[in-house]
Amino acid sequence: MNGVKLNESLLGKIAIFGGLSDAELAVVRGLLDERAYAGGATVVEEGTSGRELFVIQEGRAGVLKRGPDGREVRIAELTAGACFGEMALVGIMRRAATVRAESPLRALVLSYANVAELAAEHPQTFTMLLMNLARDLCRRLQQADAVLGAVGVPGWPPSR
Repeated sequence: MNGVKLNESLLGKIAIFGGLSDAELAVVRGLLDERAYAGGATVVEEGTSGRELFVIQEGRAGVLKRGPDGREVRIAELTAGACFGEMALVGIMRRAATVRAESPLRALVLSYANVAELAAEHPQTFTMLLMNLARDLCRRLQQADAVLGAVGVPGWPPSR
């Protein structure tokens, strides 16, 4: 398991790993690495390339977006069980936001290379993981749509 001291009860409760059997969770555990960050450390930086998904195992992080004037605006807080980096992993795009540790942070990391290995060796588990990621992204998009609708952003919703 790449030396990861995993909180076993956490993995099964994380939405992106939902519906996986114990055997499938064991496969995924073997693909995870662990990283530790001091409070105040930047985990990922907006605009940089990235090919990894992170799951917070312990600690708290802030999600920051750069405003038009260059200042960072805190848009979310992440705690144990939250995942981030999926847009860069799945969409093969630059990081959409900065994530900074607000306390000592331990994160489980799933790299693109390990996802590719999962796809090749365990296609059913890969499919479930990908569907869970898609569901999570859909939930976030719905929340963003609701916020934009509530504040009355001009031109929202976009005409089709």
